[in-house]
Amino acid sequence: MRGAVLLAVGCCLLVGASGGGASAAQPPRGEIRGVVVDGTRPVRPLPGQLVRLEVVERGATSEQQRRAGPRGEVRFAGLPLGGVRVFLLRTDYRGVAYTSDRIVLTPRAPVRSVVLRVYEPTSDQRAVRSLLLFSLLEAARGTVRVSTVERFENPTDRAVVTAQTPLVFPLPEGARDVVFLAGWRDPRLVGTRIEDTPVLLPGVHQVSYSYEVTARGGVAEVPWRLPYGAREVDVLAAASGVRLAVLGLRRVEDVTAEGRRFQRWSGGPVLPGGRVVVRIAGVPPGRSAWPAGLAAVLGGLLAAGLLGGLARSRGRRARGGEGAGGVEAHIPASCPSSPTESVG
Repeated sequence: MRGAVLLAVGCCLLVGASGGGASAAQPPRGEIRGVVVDGTRPVRPLPGQLVRLEVVERGATSEQQRRAGPRGEVRFAGLPLGGVRVFLLRTDYRGVAYTSDRIVLTPRAPVRSVVLRVYEPTSDQRAVRSLLLFSLLEAARGTVRVSTVERFENPTDRAVVTAQTPLVFPLPEGARDVVFLAGWRDPRLVGTRIEDTPVLLPGVHQVSYSYEVTARGGVAEVPWRLPYGAREVDVLAAASGVRLAVLGLRRVEDVTAEGRRFQRWSGGPVLPGGRVVVRIAGVPPGRSAWPAGLAAVLGGLLAAGLLGGLARSRGRRARGGEGAGGVEAHIPASCPSSPTESVG
């Protein structure tokens, strides 16, 4: 009898322990609260818009779908927290695909609110403006590596679609080892130019690329043809014994970055269809000794850092605070424009 009682008590304890363990093992869950907004005036929510939530994990992806409510709201609940996992909100509006920034849910921030902005499309590119052409040149044996950043602005409240009329980026004759660094949609080499068909959302759009030109007799010439013009042009060259002559720009203060000194030329605006030509003498003879792809990536990173430093220097000059000792540039955190706003 006593044994039966002990057995019953033991079974009760075991059941209670297993039940409590199952309850405690339930992990907390996360939630993403989205709202879809048409950003073209008059700004308004988009009810009924189909929104997809893509869950990207290590080696796997999955997707959920919801229809936006009457105020454009959409809610995805019961989501896992932490781990190597990000979430993306996606929607298609009038033939244009929109994707949010990456969303991360953690036990300390399990709920995120995201505004997903879409825009009415247009194919009219007349309002698009070229803000900046920035290029970094570095000579190696027999070649010059050219890393370029071009920045455009769409000042309207519409999405400019370039599928029918691609953006064009001319290259010098004989340019080789072209590398697309960042900001492209579907770039193609067509003869001596790059063509791409991005959707230019309101705000700033930036592309960067790199290529090599061959030096003959120690001299290389790098011309830029600017079909869209440019409000500002900056050209930098590593101060490594080469001599530069630049048509269309003026020599300004040198720039120091990562412990190196760069000669700098600046100018603008350049009218659409204008040209800037750089002639580089004193390129050492021989064959390039560094891998083109690696040099392109390093050149692109350095260009991005110098670009941030130059922008800050222009701001200081505008406030009357620029000295005469040149500009010190550092690599900044990149903050590209996005159709989303996130409130954590």
